[in-house]
Amino acid sequence: MTPVRNLIACLSILLLAAAAFAQNPTLAALPLGSAAVAEIKGDAKILDPQGADVQAQRGTVLAPETRITTAKGSVLLDLPDGSQVLVKANSEVVLKVPDQGKGYWLELFLGRINAKVQKRLGNAPSFRMGTPTAVITVRGTQFTVDVDKKEHTYVEVYEGVVEVAGFFHGAPVMVRPGYSTGVDPDRDPEEPKGIENREMDNRWNPGGAPGGRGEDEQETRPGTRQPSNPPTNPGSPEHDHEPE
Repeated sequence: MTPVRNLIACLSILLLAAAAFAQNPTLAALPLGSAAVAEIKGDAKILDPQGADVQAQRGTVLAPETRITTAKGSVLLDLPDGSQVLVKANSEVVLKVPDQGKGYWLELFLGRINAKVQKRLGNAPSFRMGTPTAVITVRGTQFTVDVDKKEHTYVEVYEGVVEVAGFFHGAPVMVRPGYSTGVDPDRDPEEPKGIENREMDNRWNPGGAPGGRGEDEQETRPGTRQPSNPPTNPGSPEHDHEPE
């Protein structure tokens, strides 16, 4: 191959790589507080910080304070830290800038999200998100959060450790894999309880909620379900430490 042909081949490879990079903004450094749409299904409405409709598709970058409302649909988001959040059906989420305000990456006002949070190393700040009744803090884990119309927050943990705090000035609880907790308005979090093995078998499933629920199903979590074959070693005080 002649030097000219070599040059042409190299340029072609570079152009193809640049095109692939442009089509996948998750490869780029997303601004803190933003998110890229990895997948969008069904009926989902996205409003920018000014309240204008966003015609989102795979690869669309959403700015901080973007509001996502789903009906019979879902939106899978890539966050700048490598984490992913699946906004399930009948949910309302707002993106936040984690180094401003309350330190949240996002707020869930209603519905359900599945989260797969990138593990934090060293002194890297924890991942925090808020609901109307709770603050959830993790350092790398897989979990789901539900908020019903009465603002009850329900958290299930599949991997890692999640700290759940209420707004009632009580102590937070540490929720370990296989356990859940609930938080009512003006109440402290409930003591962690075992979750069903069926839930644990579907920890990260962007195509459907754990337990095989469809995109158009939104459940109400009572937070009082008794454990079915609960794992050993619940969130006892001797294990209350910084989320891992």
